[in-house]
Amino acid sequence: MIVCDQSKVEVVDDGRKIGISRKISGALGLFEGQTLFASHDEGSGQLLLSTVSLNPSVNYFRIYLEDVPGSLSKITEMLKDGNINILSGGAFSLGNLWLSEFILDFKEAEATPEDIIDELGVLGGFVTSREITELFPRSFDLQSTLEITEGGPEGLYLTIPGDFSAKRGMSWESASHAVMSAWPRVKALFIDFYQPGSKLLKISAKIRDVPGSLHALADVIRTQVDLQAIDELHHDAESGVWAAFGVLLIGSLEELHRKATNLPTVIDFEAEPLGWNG
Repeated sequence: MIVCDQSKVEVVDDGRKIGISRKISGALGLFEGQTLFASHDEGSGQLLLSTVSLNPSVNYFRIYLEDVPGSLSKITEMLKDGNINILSGGAFSLGNLWLSEFILDFKEAEATPEDIIDELGVLGGFVTSREITELFPRSFDLQSTLEITEGGPEGLYLTIPGDFSAKRGMSWESASHAVMSAWPRVKALFIDFYQPGSKLLKISAKIRDVPGSLHALADVIRTQVDLQAIDELHHDAESGVWAAFGVLLIGSLEELHRKATNLPTVIDFEAEPLGWNG
């Protein structure tokens, strides 16, 4: 599962400092003084960190399946036929659905990630929704390192030295907030930076644990918000807790709240502005 959180970007003498909450550090097993492999995606400006130097052929897949006999075995059989190495995998129930996750290594595979995506689309009715969150990793160059330099009352901190960004033509001088997405299964952390004035939102909702409830809420949110990161928390017995970060593109927070709470499967909904007045 993916765990997300946010932090203000603070100015320090030798660069910028980002708070890493206990939620993020706990998911990845981070500690003070730890060295992380670092990479920068030039297109998105995203900072990519990992506790291990990842194999570029590794990919992450997430698949929603109907809770019927044989659905998961058909997926694993398809991967085996393509000579794809399953590094890890798991599944848990969402009412009448199963959410299945795979970390796959295509290094010796006869198929490509795109081939698997195409095959998933034609497997049959038991695949109610196929979501490839991200082909992972994306041309990582994990050759530089950053260090978690100090602890604090709310968690840990990551300091990004000025020379790290200067060597890569990066500039976080004006960034005010950062959104972090932790991928515990592959020990990776994605960090996106946002400038002052960006209408960044922290969205949280409590939804009924029924098929289609999450998709319905996401569809409503996307009418106004560009979703940037989704935090997937396990469901409790009665309902699911869902959280996300995104940028408000059109309309008002009041309009968004009204549309979300009008859904019969939404118990509670909140959109908190980060660094701007809603």
